[in-house]
Amino acid sequence: MKPRLLFLLAVALVVLASALWHGPVGKAGARYTFETEELARLNLDYYEMPEITPFVERAPLTRRLWLTGEADDFQRKELARILSGLPQVEAVHWYVPPGGNRVKSAPLLPLIVEVELTALAAFGLGLFAAFFLFGRPRDPYRFEI
Repeated sequence: MKPRLLFLLAVALVVLASALWHGPVGKAGARYTFETEELARLNLDYYEMPEITPFVERAPLTRRLWLTGEADDFQRKELARILSGLPQVEAVHWYVPPGGNRVKSAPLLPLIVEVELTALAAFGLGLFAAFFLFGRPRDPYRFEI
């Protein structure tokens, strides 16, 4: 098998494996959603805010946390600041019903894209390390004197 074809096959396997792990096989996306919402719920319970409901953006699944419920301006700012400190959350916003002011925020990559890029980066790092550990493969048909 040609080296280029083997490399492309390996990249395709990495992409397929990480997509399967994120989705139907490993259910990493579902676990991420559950754990993030549960951790946000625990924080809100600690601050005695049971009327606030946290949920993760799901279409597509991103690292953005939405909050909904009754709160004044100070509570909105502080809860967004506190919950944005969670390690798995990139942005926190308050849900605005349709017809209200639009939420302006930097676009976030879908979580599946982050997973794929991380898997490809790990594959590339492993390939790079293997190249320097084991050297460049020699051509068996080349004769050196």
